[in-house]
Amino acid sequence: MEKYSVFVASPGDVKSERDSLDKVIDEVNLTHGAALDYELDLLTWEKNAYPAGGAPQTVINEIIDAYDIFVGIMWKRFGTPTPVAGSGTEEEYRIAYTSWEKNPEIGIMFYFSKQPFYPQTSDEIDQLAKVFKFKQELNTKSLTWEYEDPTDFEAKIRKHLCLRMNALIKKKKQNNIPMTSANNDDIEILKNLWPKMDPELQRAFSVAYNENRMAGDGGIKTKDLFATLMVQPGEELNKVFKQIPDTALPQPVQGTLVEEQYIIEERPWLSHCISSSLRRLGKLLPEGKQLSALDVFTDIAKHGTGESVALLRKHNIGPKEIEAIMKKENLKSLTVV
Repeated sequence: MEKYSVFVASPGDVKSERDSLDKVIDEVNLTHGAALDYELDLLTWEKNAYPAGGAPQTVINEIIDAYDIFVGIMWKRFGTPTPVAGSGTEEEYRIAYTSWEKNPEIGIMFYFSKQPFYPQTSDEIDQLAKVFKFKQELNTKSLTWEYEDPTDFEAKIRKHLCLRMNALIKKKKQNNIPMTSANNDDIEILKNLWPKMDPELQRAFSVAYNENRMAGDGGIKTKDLFATLMVQPGEELNKVFKQIPDTALPQPVQGTLVEEQYIIEERPWLSHCISSSLRRLGKLLPEGKQLSALDVFTDIAKHGTGESVALLRKHNIGPKEIEAIMKKENLKSLTVV
């Protein structure tokens, strides 16, 4: 069984979140880990540090100097300054980020609480301001997530650890084949079309991207987009899905979904089917009309060539069948009129 370590860094105001990690990691080990033959070990200064000479933060850094996943958590406090950083948590993050630059397989996952808090003193205001400033910095270079309260944190971190381990184990089995990289033209097309997309389509792209983003591979396969569209399809797209065998489509995305639109601020990669579809549809989209999830799904289903489209063809869902479904349901899209 492969062993992997998870190090958690945080100020003292998120004790509930820190405490929940023991339970979450035990659950992941018993379920997901047992199935994939791995085990996570939680590293914290409370459990792993011991009395020694020198500055406390230096001692912690020396003891906990190697891990596979770094988890940072912040709410309203930034923490106590150290000789080299604004707080121990910041220093631990910067060590993790330096390690990641040398070894991108290290996962960095930083969480910020959205739980309401109203500062009562100048010190609390100062602490909160430092948290906001730090969060702005991390949003430009690391995986950051927001959560509503300790219960929401527990749900998110449980799913994210499983996603991260899925990606890490898959990559090892593939002999470290590099993950897909972003294409500048695809990014430009996506971002130019984004304001013209309806909310359903924007949500699908955001969630699909976030699912892979958390696994350390920031992009969207056609399967990812289809699986997300199936979670809460709009009325029109749902009519189409009901006419297609369940086995011809991927399983809907499961668990807690993150809908923040990180995709617009970052550099996502897109599958060939998705990027080709956006190119086609961008040329066909009339002025003033929104691009819909129905437009994208039916276009890919008609013109795509990847694995997800091959699965549709395997179940005898081709261009003619898509057109027949649309006609039967009295629906129209940019490529099916």
